[in-house]
Amino acid sequence: MPPDKFRIGEYDCWALADGELKYPAAVLLPPGERPQEEIAVPYTALLVDNGSHRILIDTGAESLGPDTGTLLQSLASVGFSAGDIDLVVLSHGHPDHIAGVPRFPGAEIVMIRKEYEFWTATETQSRLEVSAIYGLGPLEPLMADYVRRYLVPAAGRLCLIEHSEKVAPGVLIFPAPGHTPGHAAVLVSSGRQQLLYIGDTVLLPAQVQNPEWVSAFDLDAEETVRTRKQLLERAVADRCLVAGFHMPHGLGVIRNERGRFRWAAEAGLEAVIR
Repeated sequence: MPPDKFRIGEYDCWALADGELKYPAAVLLPPGERPQEEIAVPYTALLVDNGSHRILIDTGAESLGPDTGTLLQSLASVGFSAGDIDLVVLSHGHPDHIAGVPRFPGAEIVMIRKEYEFWTATETQSRLEVSAIYGLGPLEPLMADYVRRYLVPAAGRLCLIEHSEKVAPGVLIFPAPGHTPGHAAVLVSSGRQQLLYIGDTVLLPAQVQNPEWVSAFDLDAEETVRTRKQLLERAVADRCLVAGFHMPHGLGVIRNERGRFRWAAEAGLEAVIR
């Protein structure tokens, strides 16, 4: 069944499934808060058609896992092909966000410069090869390999931005660091409605309710928590629809209930801001 289209003002949008991957709960949740040994984490990109551009935010994982790599099928199910994408925004340089880059050869690619320079730096690549950044063993050389295979060859199409920048009508990219040094969030605005794409600032609904919980993938724990709280507060204050790459169904809203945030997934994608 194709994804439901939803609208932000005059813009058509879709949450596009790229499958899911099972993670050890130990790398995602603190001790004592792990209901099972493994957690199936969804992968969901975002497509925005603002009338003049078709913007894809994050490109999926391709064959990273046995149940990943369905983004192109999801795109086709809503009537588009890879050639229809004008602009690709990469929230950050992790494998599950950059592996699909070669699938969109006609698109300009936007990324925060600090993020690109961190992942392509000789020092970062060398430390990943010996698993000296995250403490995640064989996963770190894989990260280095994905950067070399999928990100570096796209350098000629990259538009590297320094700070916040409007990259298309109604589409603003801005720094949201912590998970990675140059991680980006995206604000889509049309009329009185807004959609906030938080990327990997939040990986699980439990981190909405407990913003201080960080994962093994968050490079700077303090900055991750600080950025996360800022985005959650913004989502509540501005009544944004929220999209997250790893959140259930890709879409929801943030509620503040008696001083505590809560993730509310929106059945039927009917939470276009009222």
